[in-house]
Amino acid sequence: METDKDRRNAALRWLEYSGGLSQLRSAMVARAKLNPPPKVLKVPVHVNIGKLNEIDADFVTLVMRKPKEAQRIFQQVIHTAAVAISLELKPQPLSDVTMSQLTTEPDHCPPSQLTSLPDMDDIASLYSDGVKLSGTQAPTKDSVVNSIDKVDFDLALTSLEFDLPIDTAITQEAGEILTISQIHAPLRVDGIPWFREWVVGGVTDLPRSTDEDPVLALVSGRVMSLSLPKSYTVWARYLCTSEGCVGMARDLHIRVFAVAGQDADDMHHKPRCRVCCSELEEDPSSHELGEKSFIFLLPDSQSSALTREVYMRAQLLKITLRDEMLANLAPGQRMQATVMIVPKKCNEFPCLEGILVHPPAPLRPPSSLPPLFRQLVRDRQSSPWSLVLTLAYMFGTAVVPAGTFHTLKLALLLSLASCSSQKAGLAVLAVGSNTTLVLRLLWYGAKFASHSVTHSSLDDVTASFSKDHEGKIWVQGGSLLLAHGGVCVLGDFSKFKKDARRSVCNTLESGMVLVEAAPRLRSQTPILKYPLRAAAWACYDPAHHKGRTSTEMEDMFLRVPLGDLTKSISDVFGLVIYTETPGGECESKAEEEITLHSLLNAITNPMESQASTLLRPEDLKEYLAMARSLETVFSAGAEKLIRGYYVAARRLRGDCVQGSAVPVTAIHTLAQAAASHARLALRSTVETWDAVAAILLCEEGLAAHFGYSLLQVPPTPHLSANTDLHILVGRKNDERMANFQRQLENFIAMHTGDIPSTLTT
Repeated sequence: METDKDRRNAALRWLEYSGGLSQLRSAMVARAKLNPPPKVLKVPVHVNIGKLNEIDADFVTLVMRKPKEAQRIFQQVIHTAAVAISLELKPQPLSDVTMSQLTTEPDHCPPSQLTSLPDMDDIASLYSDGVKLSGTQAPTKDSVVNSIDKVDFDLALTSLEFDLPIDTAITQEAGEILTISQIHAPLRVDGIPWFREWVVGGVTDLPRSTDEDPVLALVSGRVMSLSLPKSYTVWARYLCTSEGCVGMARDLHIRVFAVAGQDADDMHHKPRCRVCCSELEEDPSSHELGEKSFIFLLPDSQSSALTREVYMRAQLLKITLRDEMLANLAPGQRMQATVMIVPKKCNEFPCLEGILVHPPAPLRPPSSLPPLFRQLVRDRQSSPWSLVLTLAYMFGTAVVPAGTFHTLKLALLLSLASCSSQKAGLAVLAVGSNTTLVLRLLWYGAKFASHSVTHSSLDDVTASFSKDHEGKIWVQGGSLLLAHGGVCVLGDFSKFKKDARRSVCNTLESGMVLVEAAPRLRSQTPILKYPLRAAAWACYDPAHHKGRTSTEMEDMFLRVPLGDLTKSISDVFGLVIYTETPGGECESKAEEEITLHSLLNAITNPMESQASTLLRPEDLKEYLAMARSLETVFSAGAEKLIRGYYVAARRLRGDCVQGSAVPVTAIHTLAQAAASHARLALRSTVETWDAVAAILLCEEGLAAHFGYSLLQVPPTPHLSANTDLHILVGRKNDERMANFQRQLENFIAMHTGDIPSTLTT
């Protein structure tokens, strides 16, 4: 069993190994240059469990099982080193004192009995000539570590902590020698292996006993809601109320916040002076405030509650985060953290205090492609378009037959490839009367995103404020926020209420989620904005609407009443895909194929039906993960095509009264679609072929709406089942795309000329 001496030695070795002593020295040098110096020295102790295990395995157990004790050990060691560094930076003669243990007893305890000074003969090497730390040489860079290593650590700790000059503290140089209560050394623990015994996957994993010591654990999940930040006291200075007491002059009574400490809940109850036992009062001019916030976290083990694939009840974890851990925190964000589980009184859940929020893990794509996709890539190397079109043809065969809803499937794949936790993905709106099949296809496609949320009419679509019974104001994440880094399936957009529809359009237009409180809470809440980091998918039935009133406006794009909207739907949804042609030429054959496909699925075993799909879901997920990990750069030719088409289309599809039918955001949509096409083709450079494919997709949508195309592109939402695949995705298609590219270049040259630009995705 380790003694305190062994533990302090282990802590010292870790600080020396991890560079903690060098960081302490830098902090002490910076503090010495300030006038006046700060009352409290904050030195976070970063501990990597994996590396610490190589130094002392027993100390790892102490850190994990008794973090409060480990923090006390680190505080003692850092205080010892800090005093030694202070003496090195500015030597001061040590005067005799008649009172000991002024800096190590808890602030609320009465003073202990007087003790005599340590035998100076035993620590001559530490206090040689009253100014040097070891030997007879002048202090060097490593003198602190050397002095502690060369002498008995307990004796050095006693001499440095207990026997500090009281009279020098009353002079102008009172802040140069720190007491142990002026050391703020919070633990920051990482490197804990993700074993089941260390992970809190739900409320059932929390300890039920109130007698257990606080322990460390790991949590991983998605932030569902967070409270508005409130202040707490990081440290405060107290003064003795008795005149003439040393406690009036020296920083003896500084109380620093510690997780799970006795003063964690209330720093301001009346303590007693350690010298005369009189009552202390807080010095209002000497304290520091920090910020803390509470979050509700949905553990990863219960994340399926957001997709609504199966009905389940999820119980959230309440975690307290402080100061730097609140940086860039938003609802919907995925978070991994080290927490300290602090048992509470009977009938209360343990408190989870955040110790360290882990940085986002880098995206790690699969090391190799699945066999089917390796074969597809090899077979389609000669064609720049065939691979992506083949994926769209084979995608979603578990819901609808191959070839049906082909354009919509292509748009969904492009949107899946654009999903990222750094920016919003491509928004897709499917317009058609058969919303049942379209919704099934949207729900199916969302399964291949890294994260997905299915919106319900009972949920907020963006975010909202709420107030609990304790008076805390909470920011509740809506569906668009909770889909951070993935896809949000909004459902049938034609059934949304006017306010909800306007809120979605404003969010997609600005790329920011605006959170406004109800009138009763507006005086207590600020207006918050969070960046949108999700791809919104929805369908729209133009025939589903009520009678229009005289005050409602008609949408210029869909010719249906939308209410008081600031922007048309076509402007805010990146890809608007029509699933039906104006004349209904190809719907009849597609409906026959869909009907036969549905009947066969109804009488087929679900396992056999899943095995008959053209693409295995697991393989497609790996392929999309690899595609999303690619960083793309635009070539000069792709930039020229996108910019030229954008300018030419806005000039030719507009008038001086209603403006252009091509929205301003179309250039961003074209750039995103081209970059996604390159990712799906496993290219890191966006070539002219990718720009041509993106322009063709957008031109089909304009042709379906206006009934004509400037580039003679017919809308083809479905592919015929009897057509040769060479015509659909093979050589004949390559010839068609090459002819379209030449026509597009002539179109741009005729209406715009050479326009250089720089595009970003």
